[in-house]
Formats: sequence, structure tokens, C-alpha cells
Amino acid sequence: MTQVSVELVVMTVQDGALDVLLVRRPGNAWALPQGPTLGSPLSVDAARALADQTGITDIRLEQLYSFDRDGDTQVAVSYMALIAADRHPLAPGPDIVEVRWFPLHDLPTLAIGHADAVGYGHARLRAKTAYAPIAVELLPETFTLGELQAVYEVVLGEHLDTRNFRRDVLGAGIVEEAGTARRPGPGRPARLYRSRGTDFAVVARERRIAGRIGRTDAQETSTE
Repeated sequence: MTQVSVELVVMTVQDGALDVLLVRRPGNAWALPQGPTLGSPLSVDAARALADQTGITDIRLEQLYSFDRDGDTQVAVSYMALIAADRHPLAPGPDIVEVRWFPLHDLPTLAIGHADAVGYGHARLRAKTAYAPIAVELLPETFTLGELQAVYEVVLGEHLDTRNFRRDVLGAGIVEEAGTARRPGPGRPARLYRSRGTDFAVVARERRIAGRIGRTDAQETSTE
């Protein structure tokens, strides 16, 4: 009989790097938050496992992929979430020794199969930049356009043209002014914005970058 479990690839951007949330049980390797299915909808089981193990609640989950583990005996249904780390303090559950954010480029040894889920989640995230306002999910409630652009650059691994990026963001109407400004250093204060929750497609050169990344990821997957 096939056993079904859920696991979560939760990502954020901190200190100019894309981070992944990992948990560690006593004597175990680092792993993604994971848990059994309990007869509820899979998304409910995933949200429950995340809350019980990390203390993170009330976030939007997106089903990512289903991975076969141990032949035909186990299936892990992966979910992805993007969050602003400072909005969600970590609180290890009773059977969890430690919960930590790790940079994607410097992950510890993971439980079997979990590196594949992280890689798939990263590929999905980069592809989503072509059609979804993913960056606003990784930022505080208010942010500058420079901070918004920096998140896209971290996710894409590419430098974006500042003038084009700001024109596209403001033209798409995905943000609105928050009515305040921040002075990060010398010079004029930077205006603060907040998300309007509308759709956004990165256009022109940014869209070509995202498309190229998506095609490369698809080619790599097909050759594995």
C-alpha cells in the first residue's frame, strides 16, 4: 500500500540570498518540514505540518510536485510557499530540535529526496517571475522599489535595468504608495510602497531572462 506524505519548500530572501527553511529532529539530518496525511485535504495537512514543526501559520501554499520515494511504496506531495521571514518568527515544535533558514547555495546534507524538491521549487520560483508578482510575498508590508527589484535580481540571478523595472511595476499597478518614505542613507528619502495584490508580468528584458531560465530548467529536467 502506498503511503502519502506532505513536505514543504518554504523560501525567503535575506541578506541578498534566497533561503530555504529546514528542520532537524533528534539524531536526524536536516530536512524540509514534512508530515503524514491525516485524511484532510492535502493542503490542510501541509499547513498543519508546517505550523506544528516551525510555528509558521496563515501563509499561502502552492502545490509543487509529487515525488516517488522508496519505489512505489511512498509518495511525497510537495508544496511551495514564499514568505517574508521577519513576518513569521520561528518556533520549533515539540519533536523538532532546531528550525533554521539556510542559503540555497549553501545547504547542509538533506534527507533523501529533499534536495530534489528544493531544486524543483527553485526552478518553479524563477519561472513564476515571468507572470506573477512573487517578490511582494518575500518583502515586509512596506518596501521601496529598490528593495522590490533586489528580490527579483536574487531570484533570477540577473541584474535588471532599474528604469525599465520601475516603469513596468508602476505601469502594471501591482503596488501603491504607502504614504511614507525611508531615508536609507545620504540623499533623498525613498518612497515606500505596498502590494495591491494584482497580477504582474515582468516585461521586456526581464521576461526574456525568465523565459530563458524556464527553458533551461525544462531541458535539465528532461535530461535527468
